Amino acid sequence: MTHLTTPSATDGTPTAGEAAVTVARLSGAAPARWTWGQLGLLVVLAVVVLFTVPNPSLAIGMLIYGLWAAGLNLLVGYGGLVSFGHALPFAWGGYAAGLTLLHVSSSAWLALLVAVVSMAVLSALVGAVCLRRTEVYFSMLTLAFAQLGFFIALQWDDLTGGDDGLAGIPVPTLWLPGTTVELNALRDPLTFFVVTAVLVLVVFAGLILYTESPMGRVLQAIRESEERARGCGYSTRLVQLATFVVAGAVAGLAGGLFAMLNNFVGLQPYWLLSGVVLIMVILGGRSSLFGPFLGAVVYLLLESTLSRYFASWQLIVGAIFVICVLAFPQGLWGLLTQTLPGLFRKRRRTR
Repeated sequence: MTHLTTPSATDGTPTAGEAAVTVARLSGAAPARWTWGQLGLLVVLAVVVLFTVPNPSLAIGMLIYGLWAAGLNLLVGYGGLVSFGHALPFAWGGYAAGLTLLHVSSSAWLALLVAVVSMAVLSALVGAVCLRRTEVYFSMLTLAFAQLGFFIALQWDDLTGGDDGLAGIPVPTLWLPGTTVELNALRDPLTFFVVTAVLVLVVFAGLILYTESPMGRVLQAIRESEERARGCGYSTRLVQLATFVVAGAVAGLAGGLFAMLNNFVGLQPYWLLSGVVLIMVILGGRSSLFGPFLGAVVYLLLESTLSRYFASWQLIVGAIFVICVLAFPQGLWGLLTQTLPGLFRKRRRTR
């Protein structure tokens, strides 16, 4: 059996396994002081979005996209695995939730549970194949599976609605202790926003726990040097597969929430988003779980604002993205936590 922890040497010196995890801890994804502070920052960001974004659907969408991007960042930022097909669990999670609401029950809990579990199973199958290859070959395999999922959804008209999408999804009901509420983003956007925010915060806390767990530390050690981690006795493929499953389950949850937000699962909009969510991750910063939420908010604000005035708004967003990557490659999170504080300290020394 492969263990995720390694006993210390009797003379007090760290073993090779401890050294690998220590390297991951020192060069890890987020400074220690920010690890749980990110949860508070996410609460602040949700409140700011609630009171400053005039479009309720856009505000809710920012939380959903941020959650999806944070799940992807488990692979990209913490595991060094760049997926070009993360729209697959997001889209099919939406289909799973929508079909459950249409044909089984109007319960939001059941629909979200089906979306999460089914996408975890799907991600386990897809990951078992994709993780047989590394680097660009892994990325191309994830893209291939996403395209395969797209054509299955396109051809399976009876189940998915084909090119017309899955329309007429009923308004879900959410059971809470002592009451039952309807999740209707049009009639009661505040309730939908609060429920989404609470779910996002709970899942975000779970993601932090995962990255801070022994498995999360091993994942970061694999990112630094997979050969060294394997030489220390860790089952690198097992850790990467578990992370792939977690990221897929989070994407399924985000897809289910998005389907409930729109009461519709469209074919084209979903399958063009693998690149968009990756941009959100890189723009916000791969070095934390909170960074992708920043990237999602900034990207969606740019899209919403520029699309009202420019037909070719994608060109402007692309140019802004290139400038941001060149100016601060660590993303917005790195700019706020590393670059600006470093410049401030340097300026204080020169005085």
